[in-house]
Amino acid sequence: MTSDEPTPPSGDAGATLERLGLLDLRPVYQPVVDLRDMRVVGYEALARGRADLALESPAELFAAARAQDVVAEFDAACRAAALRDFLVEGSDAAFSLFLNAEADSLGDQMPAMPPSRHTLIIDVTERALVSRPDALLRTLTRFRGQGWGVALDDIGGDSRSLALMGLLYPDVIKLDLKLLGARSPGDLARIVSAVGAESERRQALVLAENIDSEAQLAAARAYGATLGQGFHLGEPAPLPAALPEPGRKLRLTSAGGDPSSGTPFSRVTNWRRPTRGSRGLAEQTAALVALQALELGETASVLAAYPREDHVSAAELELLRTLASSVAFVGALCAPAELEAAGVRLGPLAPEDPLRGTWTVAAVGPNYNACFVAAEREDGDYEFAVSYDRDLVVESAMLIMARLTPLPARR
Repeated sequence: MTSDEPTPPSGDAGATLERLGLLDLRPVYQPVVDLRDMRVVGYEALARGRADLALESPAELFAAARAQDVVAEFDAACRAAALRDFLVEGSDAAFSLFLNAEADSLGDQMPAMPPSRHTLIIDVTERALVSRPDALLRTLTRFRGQGWGVALDDIGGDSRSLALMGLLYPDVIKLDLKLLGARSPGDLARIVSAVGAESERRQALVLAENIDSEAQLAAARAYGATLGQGFHLGEPAPLPAALPEPGRKLRLTSAGGDPSSGTPFSRVTNWRRPTRGSRGLAEQTAALVALQALELGETASVLAAYPREDHVSAAELELLRTLASSVAFVGALCAPAELEAAGVRLGPLAPEDPLRGTWTVAAVGPNYNACFVAAEREDGDYEFAVSYDRDLVVESAMLIMARLTPLPARR
């Protein structure tokens, strides 16, 4: 191992992993194929333990790590081992390498990226965004700054993924054919069309997972996938002694939001002249944005931020409770603590936070995006505006999401 390569964890966590045999990893790699010419363009790294040890399958390995509270360290060790072996075996050709991340494991630590011709892509699910939104969004910003791509995994099993998909700015969207096969025709059409629309908006690539037959290969192409993965195309295995000639290099979108700059009010009113009106009129306008999200149900998310802790009215409280029981995700800053019991994710605003003093309600979904912003005037009236520009809305929602209090780490 050279000084440029990832190093295994040290200290108490490293000793625990070594004692459990969790550092004796045998990564395997499943090919990712370009469905246009059937050439291999990359590999997904999958963790395996040694066959002669008690723990071999990913489920067993992660269960052991979770029992000892070292999931984050073990997850990082899996990525380090996969990257190390890939750089050794695959250094003569430029492929893409997909590296998985457990939902709770990506925090503020940025992994080292050795010099490489390969395209490295971190593979996350919407669970990661829900579990640790602040840390994840900051970390993904740094990943992109170091040249990594982002893949959103497991689309197909949970419609709530569609509500949070845009906030991750994925370079690759992974449709799971096995999960899609269990959905109704209506759900299938909704998921495929939402992924297709996001792909076109962001120039993201669609990858179909679990292609295990010729029929599923045909379905993947019909769903708009240009990349594929599954037993029909190649099983997980150690890298071959002679790697194939790589196909087209994956193009990353080079797009990602910044969860730390500006406020929704300044972003929206930079383009739309605000209206002046009473508190009541502003509240009615904000409610219109949220009520449309309510119509979309589990494919929508709503993010709100209030100027101060005593701002939320009784009508707004009731609307937030209703939203939390109907849409995929509701988050609110500077909102009453009682909303947490209703399923609203909460977060504070520090006195010096630039969002304090402004009012935002952002609704994000596959086919509906709207953002209400307002600021109180000295005379008690409000200046407010509404934008339906998807980029502005997603950026505004992300600024709120990044400030929510993370859930406790899963044990």
